Amino acid sequence: MSLGHEDDMIDRLSTTLNNADAPQSKAEKELAQLQQSQQERMIQQNKHYLEELFVESRTQPIKIKNVQITNSQSFRTSFLASQFEPLLKHNTPIGLETFLKNIEQVSKSFIKLGLVQDLMVSVNHLPRSYFSRPSASLDVVPVFNIIPVKKFYAKTGTNIGNGEGDGYIEFQFKNLFGGAENLTFDAISGTKTQSSYLINYNQPLFNNANFILENVGYLNTRKYDWFNSDVTMRGLTNRIYTQLEGGLNHELTLENSWRILNNLNSKSNDILFQSGSSLKSSLSYNINYDTRNNHILPTAGKYIKAGVEFNGLTKSTSSPFLKSILESQFTLPVKSLKSSLVFTHKSGVLYPLGNSSFILDRFFIGGPNDVRSFTMNGLGPKSYNSSVGGDVFLNGGVSLVSKIPGISEESNFKLHNFVNFGKLMPLQKKLGLAGLAKDFSGNYSVSYGFGILFNHPMARFELNFVLPLAVHERDSIRKGIQYGIGVSFL
Repeated sequence: MSLGHEDDMIDRLSTTLNNADAPQSKAEKELAQLQQSQQERMIQQNKHYLEELFVESRTQPIKIKNVQITNSQSFRTSFLASQFEPLLKHNTPIGLETFLKNIEQVSKSFIKLGLVQDLMVSVNHLPRSYFSRPSASLDVVPVFNIIPVKKFYAKTGTNIGNGEGDGYIEFQFKNLFGGAENLTFDAISGTKTQSSYLINYNQPLFNNANFILENVGYLNTRKYDWFNSDVTMRGLTNRIYTQLEGGLNHELTLENSWRILNNLNSKSNDILFQSGSSLKSSLSYNINYDTRNNHILPTAGKYIKAGVEFNGLTKSTSSPFLKSILESQFTLPVKSLKSSLVFTHKSGVLYPLGNSSFILDRFFIGGPNDVRSFTMNGLGPKSYNSSVGGDVFLNGGVSLVSKIPGISEESNFKLHNFVNFGKLMPLQKKLGLAGLAKDFSGNYSVSYGFGILFNHPMARFELNFVLPLAVHERDSIRKGIQYGIGVSFL
């Protein structure tokens, strides 16, 4: 994984929030997904209501005369026209199945954009007048009863996990101009993140809930214990990503940042020579396919994500590179044991376009959320007891997650057995692909462990007994009890 150990490995490429060390981490996003699932259940209830409503006229064609919405003053006319386009585009009668699909599509658009606190759909039948022509179709007017979210809220809180803690304050303005425009300001201070400020403005592109434009400006200073340095980052990230149905989504990110590496007491030549300012101007693209039933602790489904990043868009860019990362997770239910097998893999290559790679761009692996039984970012090259990262890595794991005997299968407490492995090394261009493949054919660091985990909607908590099975001289090991908190685990 990369420097931002609290985030998942691929999200380092998208860098929107990772480089900013925002207090709203992926755990916050998982909570939002939980709220979304509740709203989706509400959509299913609406669908069931409509099916019952038309039970006596299931085969009769339906003609939509118009659409009504409560609290319409909260939204722009052009925005509403785009959202209701699936219902209003039909000038001829349609079948019940098409009608229900269009209702669901409109409802999901409001939910994806986080615009509604509650949503209920009803249908009004229009009676035929005495002088109207006989018609085989049923004239209806769908009514969307919407309770919009609050336009402004503020919150404070703390984040605690893996040996660090911090406090934060957040201000958020939602639906600023009536078209799902959101503005968020975050400030954070803590043990590792000395100070961090982030402002995020996002909105749907062309009033389409499936395409989101996000612009993030950030300033933060963070301490990296594994190479005894402070890092200050100032930058702007522009991102376009999709929220398509079916599991396949895309993300395009442009990042421009100014990074300052401040050596505290490291004697590593990498840090001594690279200390100071550097500029990064990169373009990255990610594609992912996700069918997991739960992002934190899945019991079924698969997840595949690939990304590529090019740093060197301007002549003033420091340490240009080309980076590629691949991540996958497959879950296999074992019904006979009331368990599930989880197979996870992560790998990446950083190819320097200059003489060598910059330490802040390299990969770092190891820790309670990564290759367990090793210290945080404790695998790979070392220099005077400082972890200096690597350009090529491969790690993975197999986990058996089972119910605890005597406790309900629905309980969030589970037994956990796992085997992890990983390898991180610098890239030697002279070896070529054949030499690189040979280097990665063996000599992996391997660990085994077992313990108890708790799957909370916001995060996953693990308490494990860990034991390193294969260790190399450069590795920093952790034997015995190890705990982890987060949303992404190997």
